[in-house]
Amino acid sequence: MTEEYNELQHTIKLQAENIKNLNKLIKSKNKLSKSCERQNGNQQKLIDQYETQLTTLKSEISLKDLEIKDLKSENVKTKELQDEITASKQASSCFGNLTNIQTLRVPIIHTMTVPCESNLPEAGTDWTVIQRRKDGSVNFNRPWSEYREGFGNLHGEFFLGLENIHVLTQSQPHELFVFLGDFSNQTRYARYSNFVIGNEKEFYELKVLGNYSGTVRDSLLNHINQKFSTPDRYSHTSTRCAQSFKSGWWFANCYWSNLNGEYKHFGNDVDDYSIRWNQWKLQPLKFAQMMIRPIE
Repeated sequence: MTEEYNELQHTIKLQAENIKNLNKLIKSKNKLSKSCERQNGNQQKLIDQYETQLTTLKSEISLKDLEIKDLKSENVKTKELQDEITASKQASSCFGNLTNIQTLRVPIIHTMTVPCESNLPEAGTDWTVIQRRKDGSVNFNRPWSEYREGFGNLHGEFFLGLENIHVLTQSQPHELFVFLGDFSNQTRYARYSNFVIGNEKEFYELKVLGNYSGTVRDSLLNHINQKFSTPDRYSHTSTRCAQSFKSGWWFANCYWSNLNGEYKHFGNDVDDYSIRWNQWKLQPLKFAQMMIRPIE
Protein backbone atom coordinates (compact mmCIF):
# COMPACT_ATOMS: atom_id res chain seq x y z
CA MET A 1 0.00 0.00 0.00
CA THR A 2 2.90 2.29 0.69
CA GLU A 3 4.20 1.78 -2.81
CA GLU A 4 0.75 2.41 -4.29
CA TYR A 5 0.43 5.51 -2.19
CA ASN A 6 3.80 6.76 -3.34
CA GLU A 7 2.93 6.08 -6.95
CA LEU A 8 -0.37 7.83 -6.49
CA GLN A 9 1.37 10.82 -4.94
CA HIS A 10 3.83 10.89 -7.80
CA THR A 11 0.96 10.74 -10.30
CA ILE A 12 -0.84 13.54 -8.48
CA LYS A 13 2.36 15.58 -8.53
CA LEU A 14 2.75 15.03 -12.25
CA GLN A 15 -0.89 15.94 -12.85
CA ALA A 16 -0.45 19.09 -10.81
CA GLU A 17 2.56 20.04 -12.92
CA ASN A 18 0.58 19.38 -16.07
CA ILE A 19 -2.30 21.47 -14.76
CA LYS A 20 0.12 24.26 -13.89
CA ASN A 21 1.63 24.13 -17.36
CA LEU A 22 -1.80 24.05 -18.93
CA ASN A 23 -2.82 27.10 -16.91
CA LYS A 24 0.28 28.90 -18.12
CA LEU A 25 -0.50 27.89 -21.67
CA ILE A 26 -4.09 29.09 -21.28
CA LYS A 27 -2.89 32.42 -19.89
CA SER A 28 -0.41 32.75 -22.75
CA LYS A 29 -3.15 31.94 -25.27
CA ASN A 30 -5.45 34.47 -23.62
CA LYS A 31 -2.76 37.15 -23.89
CA LEU A 32 -2.15 36.19 -27.50
CA SER A 33 -5.88 36.28 -28.19
CA LYS A 34 -6.20 39.74 -26.63
CA SER A 35 -3.20 40.90 -28.62
CA CYS A 36 -4.78 39.52 -31.79
CA GLU A 37 -8.02 41.23 -30.91
CA ARG A 38 -6.19 44.52 -30.48
CA GLN A 39 -4.39 44.01 -33.75
CA ASN A 40 -7.64 43.10 -35.44
CA GLY A 41 -9.20 46.20 -33.95
CA ASN A 42 -6.34 48.35 -35.21
CA GLN A 43 -6.50 46.68 -38.59
CA GLN A 44 -10.24 47.28 -38.74
CA LYS A 45 -9.67 50.94 -37.92
CA LEU A 46 -7.09 51.12 -40.72
CA ILE A 47 -9.50 49.34 -43.05
CA ASP A 48 -12.24 51.81 -42.10
CA GLN A 49 -9.86 54.73 -42.67
CA TYR A 50 -8.79 53.34 -46.03
CA GLU A 51 -12.42 52.80 -47.02
CA THR A 52 -13.20 56.40 -46.04
CA GLN A 53 -10.20 57.65 -48.00
CA LEU A 54 -11.20 55.46 -50.94
CA THR A 55 -14.73 56.87 -50.87
CA THR A 56 -13.31 60.40 -50.75
CA LEU A 57 -10.94 59.64 -53.63
CA LYS A 58 -13.77 58.15 -55.68
CA SER A 59 -15.80 61.31 -55.05
CA GLU A 60 -12.85 63.51 -56.03
CA ILE A 61 -12.25 61.42 -59.15
CA SER A 62 -15.91 61.82 -60.09
CA LEU A 63 -15.61 65.58 -59.63
CA LYS A 64 -12.41 65.64 -61.69
CA ASP A 65 -14.12 63.59 -64.39
CA LEU A 66 -16.89 66.18 -64.47
CA GLU A 67 -14.32 68.99 -64.60
CA ILE A 68 -12.48 67.22 -67.44
CA LYS A 69 -15.76 66.79 -69.26
CA ASP A 70 -16.57 70.47 -68.76
CA LEU A 71 -13.06 71.45 -69.89
CA LYS A 72 -13.39 69.32 -72.99
CA SER A 73 -16.71 70.97 -73.69
CA GLU A 74 -15.14 74.41 -73.10
CA ASN A 75 -12.23 73.48 -75.37
CA VAL A 76 -14.69 72.54 -78.09
CA LYS A 77 -16.54 75.82 -77.57
CA THR A 78 -13.25 77.74 -77.50
CA LYS A 79 -12.11 76.09 -80.72
CA GLU A 80 -15.47 76.84 -82.31
CA LEU A 81 -15.19 80.44 -81.12
CA GLN A 82 -11.62 80.67 -82.42
CA ASP A 83 -12.78 79.25 -85.74
CA GLU A 84 -15.59 81.81 -85.82
CA ILE A 85 -13.16 84.62 -84.97
CA THR A 86 -10.74 83.43 -87.65
CA ALA A 87 -13.56 83.13 -90.17
CA SER A 88 -14.83 86.57 -89.21
CA LYS A 89 -11.32 88.00 -89.43
CA GLN A 90 -10.82 86.38 -92.80
CA ALA A 91 -14.19 87.68 -93.98
CA SER A 92 -13.63 91.25 -92.75
CA SER A 93 -9.96 91.72 -93.67
CA CYS A 94 -7.24 90.46 -96.00
CA PHE A 95 -6.12 87.96 -93.33
CA GLY A 96 -4.90 84.80 -95.04
CA ASN A 97 -5.11 86.26 -98.54
CA LEU A 98 -2.22 87.05 -100.84
CA THR A 99 -2.06 89.93 -103.29
CA ASN A 100 -5.43 89.87 -105.03
CA ILE A 101 -8.90 91.42 -105.02
CA GLN A 102 -10.97 90.24 -102.05
CA THR A 103 -14.60 90.79 -101.03
CA LEU A 104 -14.88 91.78 -97.35
CA ARG A 105 -17.95 91.42 -95.15
CA VAL A 106 -17.99 94.02 -92.42
CA PRO A 107 -20.74 94.49 -89.78
CA ILE A 108 -23.36 97.20 -90.36
CA ILE A 109 -22.39 97.71 -93.99
CA HIS A 110 -22.76 95.97 -97.32
CA THR A 111 -19.87 93.95 -98.66
CA MET A 112 -16.93 95.81 -100.17
CA THR A 113 -14.28 94.76 -102.65
CA VAL A 114 -10.68 95.60 -101.76
CA PRO A 115 -7.15 94.83 -102.97
CA CYS A 116 -5.02 92.73 -100.63
CA GLU A 117 -1.25 93.14 -100.31
CA SER A 118 1.25 90.62 -98.95
CA ASN A 119 4.25 91.22 -101.20
CA LEU A 120 6.04 94.05 -99.40
CA PRO A 121 8.86 92.61 -97.24
CA GLU A 122 8.91 95.76 -95.11
CA ALA A 123 5.22 95.40 -94.25
CA GLY A 124 4.51 91.67 -93.97
CA THR A 125 1.26 90.03 -95.04
CA ASP A 126 -2.53 90.43 -94.81
CA TRP A 127 -2.85 94.16 -95.62
CA THR A 128 -5.96 95.80 -97.08
CA VAL A 129 -4.98 98.55 -99.53
CA ILE A 130 -7.11 101.69 -99.07
CA GLN A 131 -5.28 104.09 -101.43
CA ARG A 132 -2.74 103.81 -104.25
CA ARG A 133 -0.93 106.28 -106.52
CA LYS A 134 1.40 104.95 -109.18
CA ASP A 135 1.03 106.46 -112.67
CA GLY A 136 -1.44 109.36 -112.76
CA SER A 137 -4.10 107.31 -114.55
CA VAL A 138 -6.83 108.42 -112.09
CA ASN A 139 -7.78 111.99 -111.27
CA PHE A 140 -7.88 112.63 -107.50
CA ASN A 141 -9.43 116.10 -107.81
CA ARG A 142 -12.84 114.73 -106.80
CA PRO A 143 -15.93 115.97 -104.93
CA TRP A 144 -16.94 114.90 -101.43
CA SER A 145 -19.43 112.27 -102.63
CA GLU A 146 -16.76 110.38 -104.61
CA TYR A 147 -14.23 110.47 -101.78
CA ARG A 148 -16.99 109.18 -99.50
CA GLU A 149 -17.95 106.27 -101.79
CA GLY A 150 -14.54 105.59 -103.34
CA PHE A 151 -13.25 105.75 -106.92
CA GLY A 152 -10.59 104.48 -109.31
CA ASN A 153 -9.31 101.09 -110.42
CA LEU A 154 -8.57 98.54 -107.68
CA HIS A 155 -5.81 97.07 -109.86
CA GLY A 156 -4.22 100.49 -110.35
CA GLU A 157 -4.86 103.89 -108.78
CA PHE A 158 -7.84 104.23 -106.48
CA PHE A 159 -9.25 105.51 -103.19
CA LEU A 160 -11.29 102.93 -101.25
CA GLY A 161 -13.81 105.43 -99.87
CA LEU A 162 -14.01 107.26 -96.55
CA GLU A 163 -17.15 105.43 -95.45
CA ASN A 164 -15.54 102.04 -96.10
CA ILE A 165 -12.37 103.07 -94.28
CA HIS A 166 -14.41 104.39 -91.35
CA VAL A 167 -16.39 101.16 -91.01
CA LEU A 168 -13.26 99.01 -91.26
CA THR A 169 -11.42 100.96 -88.56
CA GLN A 170 -14.51 100.96 -86.33
CA SER A 171 -15.18 97.22 -86.70
CA GLN A 172 -11.87 96.29 -85.05
CA PRO A 173 -8.54 98.00 -84.29
CA HIS A 174 -6.31 98.51 -87.34
CA GLU A 175 -2.75 99.64 -87.93
CA LEU A 176 -1.72 101.82 -90.89
CA PHE A 177 1.22 101.32 -93.26
CA VAL A 178 2.24 104.05 -95.74
CA PHE A 179 4.62 102.96 -98.51
CA LEU A 180 6.36 105.69 -100.57
CA GLY A 181 8.59 105.76 -103.65
CA ASP A 182 10.34 108.55 -105.53
CA PHE A 183 11.50 108.99 -109.13
CA SER A 184 14.98 107.71 -108.18
CA ASN A 185 13.34 104.40 -107.20
CA GLN A 186 14.11 104.92 -103.53
CA THR A 187 11.44 103.69 -101.12
CA ARG A 188 10.47 104.58 -97.58
CA TYR A 189 7.67 103.61 -95.22
CA ALA A 190 5.82 104.97 -92.19
CA ARG A 191 3.88 102.74 -89.81
CA TYR A 192 1.21 103.75 -87.26
CA SER A 193 0.01 101.33 -84.59
CA ASN A 194 -3.67 102.37 -84.36
CA PHE A 195 -5.52 104.08 -87.22
CA VAL A 196 -9.09 105.35 -86.74
CA ILE A 197 -11.20 107.88 -88.66
CA GLY A 198 -14.61 109.27 -87.65
CA ASN A 199 -17.95 109.12 -89.45
CA GLU A 200 -19.37 111.49 -92.07
CA LYS A 201 -20.97 113.76 -89.46
CA GLU A 202 -17.45 114.23 -88.07
CA PHE A 203 -16.07 114.95 -91.58
CA TYR A 204 -14.23 111.59 -91.34
CA GLU A 205 -11.83 113.18 -88.85
CA LEU A 206 -8.41 111.56 -88.46
CA LYS A 207 -8.93 110.54 -84.82
CA VAL A 208 -6.10 108.17 -83.91
CA LEU A 209 -2.70 107.20 -85.32
CA GLY A 210 -1.06 105.44 -82.38
CA ASN A 211 2.70 105.00 -82.22
CA TYR A 212 4.91 105.79 -85.22
CA SER A 213 7.81 103.77 -86.65
CA GLY A 214 9.44 103.65 -90.06
CA THR A 215 12.29 104.59 -92.37
CA VAL A 216 11.06 108.12 -93.13
CA ARG A 217 10.33 110.96 -90.73
CA ASP A 218 6.68 111.29 -89.74
CA SER A 219 4.56 113.66 -91.87
CA LEU A 220 1.10 112.55 -90.78
CA LEU A 221 1.02 113.21 -87.03
CA ASN A 222 0.37 116.93 -87.60
CA HIS A 223 -2.84 115.98 -89.40
CA ILE A 224 -4.36 114.19 -86.41
CA ASN A 225 -7.72 115.59 -85.26
CA GLN A 226 -8.12 117.22 -88.68
CA LYS A 227 -11.32 116.80 -90.70
CA PHE A 228 -11.24 115.51 -94.25
CA SER A 229 -11.74 118.17 -96.92
CA THR A 230 -12.49 118.07 -100.64
CA PRO A 231 -12.63 120.95 -103.15
CA ASP A 232 -16.41 121.22 -102.74
CA ARG A 233 -16.62 120.57 -98.96
CA TYR A 234 -14.23 121.63 -96.25
CA SER A 235 -14.20 122.65 -92.58
CA HIS A 236 -13.33 126.12 -91.34
CA THR A 237 -9.85 124.93 -90.25
CA SER A 238 -8.75 123.86 -93.74
CA THR A 239 -9.05 127.38 -95.23
CA ARG A 240 -9.93 125.98 -98.64
CA CYS A 241 -6.73 123.92 -98.84
CA ALA A 242 -8.52 121.24 -100.85
CA GLN A 243 -9.47 123.79 -103.50
CA SER A 244 -5.94 125.16 -103.67
CA PHE A 245 -4.25 121.76 -103.93
CA LYS A 246 -7.03 120.05 -105.94
CA SER A 247 -7.39 116.97 -103.80
CA GLY A 248 -9.11 115.47 -100.79
CA TRP A 249 -7.07 115.07 -97.59
CA TRP A 250 -6.98 115.72 -93.84
CA PHE A 251 -5.63 119.20 -94.45
CA ALA A 252 -4.06 121.01 -91.50
CA ASN A 253 -3.69 124.58 -92.82
CA CYS A 254 -2.53 123.24 -95.21
CA TYR A 255 -0.39 120.07 -95.06
CA TRP A 256 2.71 118.17 -94.00
CA SER A 257 1.69 115.34 -96.30
CA ASN A 258 -0.75 115.08 -99.19
CA LEU A 259 -0.81 111.66 -100.82
CA ASN A 260 -3.85 112.58 -102.91
CA GLY A 261 -2.20 115.55 -104.61
CA GLU A 262 -1.79 115.93 -108.36
CA TYR A 263 0.32 113.24 -110.02
CA LYS A 264 3.44 114.66 -111.67
CA HIS A 265 5.55 112.59 -114.03
CA PHE A 266 8.82 114.08 -112.84
CA GLY A 267 10.28 114.73 -109.43
CA ASN A 268 13.26 117.05 -109.61
CA ASP A 269 11.65 120.37 -108.74
CA VAL A 270 9.79 121.46 -105.62
CA ASP A 271 6.08 121.24 -106.33
CA ASP A 272 3.51 122.07 -103.64
CA TYR A 273 0.64 120.66 -105.68
CA SER A 274 2.01 117.15 -106.16
CA ILE A 275 1.99 113.95 -104.11
CA ARG A 276 4.03 114.96 -101.09
CA TRP A 277 5.55 113.68 -97.84
CA ASN A 278 7.32 116.80 -96.63
CA GLN A 279 9.51 115.14 -94.01
CA TRP A 280 11.17 113.09 -96.74
CA LYS A 281 11.36 115.53 -99.66
CA LEU A 282 9.56 118.49 -101.19
CA GLN A 283 9.66 117.06 -104.71
CA PRO A 284 6.78 115.02 -106.17
CA LEU A 285 6.61 111.34 -105.27
CA LYS A 286 6.22 108.65 -107.88
CA PHE A 287 4.40 106.11 -105.73
CA ALA A 288 2.24 106.15 -102.59
CA GLN A 289 0.16 103.37 -101.06
CA MET A 290 -1.83 103.35 -97.83
CA MET A 291 -2.74 99.98 -96.25
CA ILE A 292 -4.49 98.89 -93.06
CA ARG A 293 -4.48 95.60 -91.17
CA PRO A 294 -6.28 94.35 -88.05
CA ILE A 295 -4.09 94.53 -84.97
CA GLU A 296 -3.10 91.08 -83.67
